[in-house]
Amino acid sequence: MNKNKTKKLLEQLNSRIDSVRESDEFKSMLQFLGKFHNYSYQNSILIQMQKPDASYVAGYKQWQKKFNRHVKKGEKAISILAPFTYKKKVTEEKKVSGKLKEVEKEVKRMYFRPVNVFDVSQTEGDPLPNLDISVADDYSRLYKPLAQYAEFKDIILKLKLLPEALKGYSRGGEIVLNKILNQTERSGVLVHELGHELLHQKDESELSKEVKEMEAEAAAFVVMDHYGVDIKSDKYLALYKESYDLKQSLKRIDNLASEIINYCDDYLIENNEADKKLKEVV
Repeated sequence: MNKNKTKKLLEQLNSRIDSVRESDEFKSMLQFLGKFHNYSYQNSILIQMQKPDASYVAGYKQWQKKFNRHVKKGEKAISILAPFTYKKKVTEEKKVSGKLKEVEKEVKRMYFRPVNVFDVSQTEGDPLPNLDISVADDYSRLYKPLAQYAEFKDIILKLKLLPEALKGYSRGGEIVLNKILNQTERSGVLVHELGHELLHQKDESELSKEVKEMEAEAAAFVVMDHYGVDIKSDKYLALYKESYDLKQSLKRIDNLASEIINYCDDYLIENNEADKKLKEVV
């Protein structure tokens, strides 16, 4: 039963990705990657397919134990795929004292099976804890954690006076941003250039220049949209038409955007707590 359901979910997922024909659909797909950045891009899309208005999901028992909330009667579960590992004994030929012998060893294997989650709107109980990571009052607050993330990745960040039309560029371990940009603009350009540095510097020679540009812009969109910042550029929207393999593009975009979002979230939570303590002292 689980094998059949897993197969069906994968078929639905692939069909959904292959059927993206409109830029609005693709934009919505990317927004879900940012909203559910702790899930794989496949599970983000599965959640979107089954409950487009979902905002925060957890398992049935997790809602009870972690949040003291309960799933409402009659609510339909959202199916996603979770990895499980198991041990298996295999035999292989190995040279022992100069002779080939069959040796038995234990290996770890992984498989995926469906698990059920529910959106917060399908539950009732205690209010969710409010982690204040909003930057809506000051989008420029994103620049510092992004700059720190670049340093964490051993990327040199420089500000230079560039021609007005040039917002920034990257060149193998170094990112240069135009000095004339404000910090909100710098944040968007920095994520874009981080995309080039971390996605396209190694083993991606088969990608066209256009696809590389759109992947970097899509990663910037996912990160900035997660924090409510509107990116004026819409170059990334054509990626679903141009990418030689949209699934691989989505995987690269999701991996990078999730890592950046998690890093920035941790920074913002930590610094908001420090600000609160400082205000209490003052």
